[in-house]
Amino acid sequence: MRRFLLQMAGMPGSGKSTLARAISEATGAIVLDKDVIKSAALNSGAEEALAAPLAYEVLFDLAADLARSGHSLVLDSPAFFASIPGKGSGIAAETGAFYRIIECVAPEAVLAKRLSARQPMPSQWGALLPIDPYGRPGTAPLSQPRLEVDTTLPVSDCLARSLAYLRDGQG
Repeated sequence: MRRFLLQMAGMPGSGKSTLARAISEATGAIVLDKDVIKSAALNSGAEEALAAPLAYEVLFDLAADLARSGHSLVLDSPAFFASIPGKGSGIAAETGAFYRIIECVAPEAVLAKRLSARQPMPSQWGALLPIDPYGRPGTAPLSQPRLEVDTTLPVSDCLARSLAYLRDGQG
């Protein structure tokens, strides 16, 4: 398979990280998790207003560096910000990789159950919040072509669709 940069997208609890790890295991791609970076910033004393943009800057700088070194990458973040697909596709184009987006979806009741069952990192939601994730400046729903994956299905089914999408552009 040709080198790729895959942007995961979706609401917290939608299964992005689970599917990202499965894709990594199947392809050897490196997963860069925005929550790990943001949690480290928060744990170091950064305020939310700094930690959030810092996490994305570090995520994309690491992605560019690793892509230049010839690695395939999976970027694990909700992708709520409108600038994310442009940054990711720019890195892919610059480094000769192809760019894809997979959006993980699940019903709200499933999201709530998953969030309440996990031990959240400092940067993660512990429950569904009554806010519109697209109500903040710079955010917008995805308009780019992408594969939508129903993560209430078995991970093996989601992985098979995802790998077909990475291989053929169809899932």
